[in-house]
Amino acid sequence: MINEERLYATFLELCSIDSEPMRERLLADHLMERLSGLGFTVSEDDTGEKIGGNAGNLLARLEGTGPGETLLFCCHLDRVAPGFGVRPRIEGGYVVGDGTTVLGADDGAGLSALLEGVTTLRERNIPHPAIELVLTVAEELALLGSSYFDLARVTARSGFVLDASGSVGEIVIQAPEQVKIQAVIHGRKAHAGFNPEQGVSAIRIAAAAIEGMNLLRIDSETTANIGSISAVGPTNIVPDRCELWAEVRSLNAAKLRHQVKEMSEALETAAHRQGGSVEIAVLPCYHSYLLDEEAEPARRAARAARSIGVPASFKSTGGGSDANIFNSRGLPTVVLSCGYEKPHTTQERMPLGQLSLLARWVLAIAAEGAS
Repeated sequence: MINEERLYATFLELCSIDSEPMRERLLADHLMERLSGLGFTVSEDDTGEKIGGNAGNLLARLEGTGPGETLLFCCHLDRVAPGFGVRPRIEGGYVVGDGTTVLGADDGAGLSALLEGVTTLRERNIPHPAIELVLTVAEELALLGSSYFDLARVTARSGFVLDASGSVGEIVIQAPEQVKIQAVIHGRKAHAGFNPEQGVSAIRIAAAAIEGMNLLRIDSETTANIGSISAVGPTNIVPDRCELWAEVRSLNAAKLRHQVKEMSEALETAAHRQGGSVEIAVLPCYHSYLLDEEAEPARRAARAARSIGVPASFKSTGGGSDANIFNSRGLPTVVLSCGYEKPHTTQERMPLGQLSLLARWVLAIAAEGAS
């Protein structure tokens, strides 16, 4: 029942609107206008002010026209950099960018599918329960926006986050915990030409520590990565400071703690051996979750997938989403796979067939039970 031409046009339009973490204003304004025109009551919270961004999380509510408990759908407004100046086009059954930016299918696909789904509900007068949309900012910064969202403002008891790669019909019921590690390594300055022996290189300590770490894929449940190393100074001075940022994710809390401990010990050992020191801060980002396949949002999503002829399957993921925040605060929430490919790269692309199925899936979830 969806209008594919309108859906594709919406997706191209949303991808073309500049939006990166902390700079979602243009897209937020556009969606507030679109949703208001569809009959939603829309409000914006003060998260933007709290985190130093230019837009807050949006909450939109559409009153129900049929039986059933309120349903919550969620997408995020930001996309990873480079996300400004996106020039999307349709090519060979896909929407692609020009290779200089990400496409923004993460999360433009989810946003477009939501808009098409609710538009179809309205224009065809399909009975539906009340619908709440939470559109978050700074999701790509370890779920920063949703961590500030007041979930007491919603009435839904089931949540659906449209924000995962994989084929439409795949339902994420398990996701990892994530922590970040900040390490500030201290050495000792010395002239790099006259007396380098008297110096202790903070960069060298960092290099030795990283060499001693087990990184990237640790096992089927755990990953670890060094994201950045920063030490700015002239070449004629032995550097006395180096800052390192890393992350650890795991579906298993004990494995996460063990990995953090091993990485911290590698830093401390390298610093001690070379006569330096290190300050380590472990910063929690979000908690893991595991839902039963019989949880209400999982069952509803699976029934809806089968109703449109798509096989339903349940899976775990190595990525976090706003569902981590919602589940940790007591709202059972699954993540719906959106069908996009190569997210977080300049080769990101969106299969048109998957985008159509995603919109139909949203419509089926919202209109379940309508005659």
